[in-house]
Amino acid sequence: MVFNIENETYRLIFQILFAGALGLIIGLEREHRIGEEKRKEIFAGIRTFPFITVFGTLSTYITDKYIDGFLFLAFGGLIILTLLNFYLEYSTDPGATTEIATFLSFILGVLVYYQYYYVSAFLAVFITLLLALKPALEEFARKVSYEDIIALIKFALVSVVIYPLLPDKDFGPFNAFNLKEIWKIIIIVSTIDFSAYLLIRWKGAKSIWATGLIGGLISSTAVSYDLAKKAKNYPILSQSALFGISLAWLIMNFRVLVLSAAINLQLMAHLLFPILTASLLHVTVIFYQYKKGEGKLLKESDKKIEFKNPFELYNAIQFGVIYAVIMFLMKALQVYLGNKGIYLASFISGVIDVDAITLSLSSLSAKGQIGIEVAVIGVLIAVVSNDIFKYFYIYIFGNNYLRKNMLPYLLIIMVVVGLYVLFNGL
Repeated sequence: MVFNIENETYRLIFQILFAGALGLIIGLEREHRIGEEKRKEIFAGIRTFPFITVFGTLSTYITDKYIDGFLFLAFGGLIILTLLNFYLEYSTDPGATTEIATFLSFILGVLVYYQYYYVSAFLAVFITLLLALKPALEEFARKVSYEDIIALIKFALVSVVIYPLLPDKDFGPFNAFNLKEIWKIIIIVSTIDFSAYLLIRWKGAKSIWATGLIGGLISSTAVSYDLAKKAKNYPILSQSALFGISLAWLIMNFRVLVLSAAINLQLMAHLLFPILTASLLHVTVIFYQYKKGEGKLLKESDKKIEFKNPFELYNAIQFGVIYAVIMFLMKALQVYLGNKGIYLASFISGVIDVDAITLSLSSLSAKGQIGIEVAVIGVLIAVVSNDIFKYFYIYIFGNNYLRKNMLPYLLIIMVVVGLYVLFNGL
């Protein structure tokens, strides 16, 4: 006897297994929670959650193929069963986390049937992460004050409400101003400022280095500005701020390589030696400064600091104004000098942003509109220009400690680029 299995059957079997695996991930965390809380039983654990996700998939299949409305009947039955259990166990476990997780698990099964595999997998991981981070999240919530909540509302107003309403259009002399672009810079600064504050409140000043590491992926300029101001206002944070800024500068070097490689591998190959050489020297200085100030860094993490204004909107707007002024100067010079001033344009563009000029020169060199040598010099000039400008921020807004200890990083990139251009005859 020969069984002819249709492709639809194979797909359904795969979906059942996939849904069961997602439920198993969530159930594993819930079962582990039983052991931590020393409870004998929980409403749903490592076996029940896979059943729930598969139940969602099969209910959707039955509704789609056989019985209209069965999905709603099945979900209604799950709700009744969950609410009944919640009522019976409320005296011993007043929380509703597991119950809400069961509803979401059922929905995961529905998503799997409709082939939203990535979304369902992401949601399963997200749910499990929230469940597993219960102790850390509760600890963090206890440290959040009313002032923090107000700061969060301000941040949401700046990033979520105002930004989409602004026009994405150039205007003014030389079309130098763009409100949406300027406000994006304000959001970047605000994000770094607010995340730094939350890290300090949660884990202490030592966590500022994470702000530099993560913020460097967004804007090393904004990191330099923000942490320099914090070090000046709170000198006890100077060592942590130095560590964070130096890491942000290092990350920027690798970002240049990635962006150039995305469009023109030949350009990236030419940039590899000077950028990696400067980065290796940066790492050496970072390690030396870290070992030299390790004791001080540990003391900073133990120091209790009261921040009066966690969301400095005025400072963020100030940064946006400076950005707009420099953008105006860059556009004006480009108009008067024309396209021949590639190097000057690179220097001016680097003051604001390395990414844009890197991508532009990569594209022009890939199309053969400029020589690879010109593109290499242009990118390196932009990198040096950006570091000079960041050091200018540190010098103006930071303290003497940062001015002294960040100077080696600036000198390294200037010397490496200068020697590379000189010995290669570019």
